Amino acid sequence: MAARNKEKYTNALLYFIAECGNEKLGIMKLNKLFYYLDFISFRDRNKSVTGETYMRLPKGPFAASLDGEIIASAKKKGLIMHKEDESEKYGRRNRFQALQPCDLSVFDEYEQTLLKKLCETFRDWSTDQMVAQTHSEAPWVFSSPSKPLDYKNADDIEFFTPSAVV
Repeated sequence: MAARNKEKYTNALLYFIAECGNEKLGIMKLNKLFYYLDFISFRDRNKSVTGETYMRLPKGPFAASLDGEIIASAKKKGLIMHKEDESEKYGRRNRFQALQPCDLSVFDEYEQTLLKKLCETFRDWSTDQMVAQTHSEAPWVFSSPSKPLDYKNADDIEFFTPSAVV
């Protein structure tokens, strides 16, 4: 897998927060959006967008450097605001706000279209729906607990066939 592309990673974060952001967007859902961004791109073009490694954790694919590196850096640079809210139903919930616009010029046409389609499709999905969906797909099914997911299993993902993305 290629090295992480921090510029694309950070701008995709800003895009997801601005365009997919609602009361359902927390850290778990962000992980799923990045999983789809990278695995669908790999399925269609044999390369991910961010170069991230995804781990198989109980709640689904987990982007290894999203929380500790990418979000932390974006907060430090004043690109996003991150806070935790208390919820009787959900406990502590992460909330995000983009403080700077996403620079779409760092993405090629395919990537821009995929980002848009991901938000159009998943904006109103709950985290639980996304967890259930990712658990039904080959990258998750054929991986071992706490081990990386294999991009080679991305062919099983049925969202956005290649002709629908470009």
